[in-house]
Amino acid sequence: MSLTSAIPLSGTLPRPLLGGRAVSRSETVLAWSVAAIAALLLTAAVLFLTNGGRWFVVETPSMGEAAPVGTLVLDMPVQASSLRIGDIVSYRTAANPDVTYTHRIVAIDPDGGIHARGDVNGAVDPWTLTQENLVGAPVLLVPHLGWLFRAAPILLVGTLLIWALTSVFTDRVTRGSLRIAGSSLTVSYAAFVLKPFVNVTTISNTSAKGSVEATVVSSGMFPVRIDAVGGNTVHLVDGEVGRVTIHELTHNGQYQLMSNIDLDPIGWAALIAACLLPLLFCLAIGRVETVRAT
Repeated sequence: MSLTSAIPLSGTLPRPLLGGRAVSRSETVLAWSVAAIAALLLTAAVLFLTNGGRWFVVETPSMGEAAPVGTLVLDMPVQASSLRIGDIVSYRTAANPDVTYTHRIVAIDPDGGIHARGDVNGAVDPWTLTQENLVGAPVLLVPHLGWLFRAAPILLVGTLLIWALTSVFTDRVTRGSLRIAGSSLTVSYAAFVLKPFVNVTTISNTSAKGSVEATVVSSGMFPVRIDAVGGNTVHLVDGEVGRVTIHELTHNGQYQLMSNIDLDPIGWAALIAACLLPLLFCLAIGRVETVRAT
């Protein structure tokens, strides 16, 4: 008769995400919650569109802080007779039928003709608007969300390409890490092309002897500090207008402006944390557990 003794085993196994174990109750609740929210948003979108709603993304800084670049505009049909000075409307013109303007009403003629202007524009729009021109009036202006819609084609194509290229890897950790890295590159490319975070637009400039006064507007999501080389400094938030005076010009008679992110310590901490998320996700996928037999 031979005697055997149990030998303790130890080793490492990759920690599965979902495969190889039962789905937890919290994961089930999360999945159903996401599905319910998606269904609710889809229903709201269908009702909005079937009732004549239209949506647009602001692409120019003409409305300043009221509707900065990247704002999602949700319009509903409106009657010209119900509009008042100060209301914001979206309209098209015969001269530019493919362009939708979203500006504020600044005057209404006795015969009902409407005149509009962007909040930061110096001149009134050169058209007299009637009911035929009106697309609608905003029922909701959502700052920044429009950037996601503008980036959607880049993100969709990039994601599909990354998933296709990484499908050849059978190792879950390698495949997951490559997909996270590829997704990060896709987001970075979209940010490089669209410049949603920091961007400054010069509205106008006035030259004087030995100096230039420039009117600028911030058209990025982050607050910025604009330094005029040889001039003053202004701090702007998204859509805000500022003026800088430059006293030192280049040898070509040009002026230089420098823009930098202007976050407080909490903002910088949040930005750094967001940048570290892909690394944390990669570490979470590759984490292993020591398995010991009892």
